[in-house]
Amino acid sequence: MRLLKKIATKAMLSGTALFMAVLLLPVFLITDQVDEFSRLVEAIFNDQEK
Repeated sequence: MRLLKKIATKAMLSGTALFMAVLLLPVFLITDQVDEFSRLVEAIFNDQEK
């Protein structure tokens, strides 16, 4: 049960983080910080694979 709760929590957090990254995409594009967006998305997917 604890493992299931841990998996569900990680899935929700990574989903929320990805949603926030996509939501903030216009901000990154307007401020010309596309590299920061790439690093943010990379960090989200790297954390999800572990």
